[in-house]
Amino acid sequence: MSFKADFVIKNANIQTMDRKNPKASALAVRGDTIIGAGAFDDFLTVIGPDTEIRDLTGKTVLPGFNDNHSHPALYAISLTNVDLTGTRSLERFFEPLRARAAETPAGEWIVGFGYDEGIFAEGREPSLAELDAALPDHPALVMRACLHVALANSRAMALAGYTADTPDPPGGEIVRENGKLTGRLCERAYVAVNELVPAASASGVAKSLKRLSGMFNSYGITSTTEMGMLDSPDDEFVIWDKAFKNDCLSVRVAAYYLDGTYKKLSDAGFPIPFGNDLYKFQGRKIILDGGGGSGTARMSKPNLHDGKYGILYHEQEKLDEIVWEAHSRGMQISTHGIGDVAITMILDAYKKAQERLPRRDARHRIEHCSFCYPPIAERVIKEGVLPLLNPGFLYYFGDTHMRNYGAERVSMEFPFRTLLDGGITVGIGSDAPVTVLSPGEILYGAVTRKSQSGLSCGENERVSAFEAVYAYTAAGAYMTFDEHRKGTLETGKLADIAVTDADPTAVDREPERLLEMTAEQTVLGGKTVFRR
Repeated sequence: MSFKADFVIKNANIQTMDRKNPKASALAVRGDTIIGAGAFDDFLTVIGPDTEIRDLTGKTVLPGFNDNHSHPALYAISLTNVDLTGTRSLERFFEPLRARAAETPAGEWIVGFGYDEGIFAEGREPSLAELDAALPDHPALVMRACLHVALANSRAMALAGYTADTPDPPGGEIVRENGKLTGRLCERAYVAVNELVPAASASGVAKSLKRLSGMFNSYGITSTTEMGMLDSPDDEFVIWDKAFKNDCLSVRVAAYYLDGTYKKLSDAGFPIPFGNDLYKFQGRKIILDGGGGSGTARMSKPNLHDGKYGILYHEQEKLDEIVWEAHSRGMQISTHGIGDVAITMILDAYKKAQERLPRRDARHRIEHCSFCYPPIAERVIKEGVLPLLNPGFLYYFGDTHMRNYGAERVSMEFPFRTLLDGGITVGIGSDAPVTVLSPGEILYGAVTRKSQSGLSCGENERVSAFEAVYAYTAAGAYMTFDEHRKGTLETGKLADIAVTDADPTAVDREPERLLEMTAEQTVLGGKTVFRR
């Protein structure tokens, strides 16, 4: 060979995720591309005077992790808000909110995110009276970790025009008790309040995306998806355009846009998909129901917490119409479905569209695909729909899901084993900022199906550590039609690399090691974007 490698990795435990060449000890890279994976002696002819030799002394090398369901733009905005992730009591919930209020002029908004009342010592959300007492001088909106429920104080609800007599909006619920407002707003009910919060500038969010990209990289993540900002503002695409043009991205993004942004771009005649290896508009995102932790997933049987069946954003006829519009244009469709009723409706809509216009390799997706009971899983497999699972939910929210739905239903949630055994490709993601980005906890949820408290969430659906890592790398690339460019460490693919201090494919006997795993280095397209 006449050309020379820019760098060669040696003395490494390389898990390529390439089934033809699964393991190697050396890897050569030129530019943004992998020359090959094998033994160090295989690459002696491409080592020149300027080639960097990286001796990793036995560390593990993997394809960069592919977090195939997240909300980066929303996460970037939330970085400026009050982070309540992991708070375990009402006292801890209010403490940072009061601190923010003390440094914020009266009348300005206080916005928080990330709480889960299921782990509060008190076992409940704060009351409206408690919210008002803690934040008397500011309108406040606090998003639950799931992003399907928010708490608003009286000032915020008054600004939105909410009273005890306000009718529930379509696809939402203004929760009341004994005819009085509680401050709890489910699904589209919080939109009217959220629209009053001053919007961050597109330039400001783009800068936050640069910080967030670094956070992705610090976990060995080189690819993700943008699953939409929940209220889909008109400037969503402007945000990403600024982030791309100002070199704010060090993680590859495939975007699936929700109603407003999707319509704006499709009406303008943009071809879909379009973009490049760093950022592309991949397809259409649809939200159909609520969340498991909030108890708003649309189920065939009521949840155990409040006896409700959950919320639908669309009835079947409307869903069929939305799916057909995107399917007929040749787009990949990604639909949020958590409850068993919602997942069945999505499958019905996809099937009708395919019967009306058969498309080979459409790769329509179901996001979360949570309560996918055995007969539904059989349909997913038979009809070739791609499920995107969130096993990290079991680790972070397993106790709350158990409270809401009971052991029998939770044991069938995220049926990873069943779906893999059926031969379907399965991807996984964090849904950040719903959970943190750390791959270890997400992989742990897939391998053990245990919550943070050690509660078993149905061990019959466990998968091996290798299967979980494959879903988080190679399968993730397939989910976005990128399997020929990334997802494995093989000749001709992008040099997207994660170096970790532990081998996540070899922890079946000691899965707790996943919770301690850290990324040592992250390489994107041959360039080191993180080094511990």
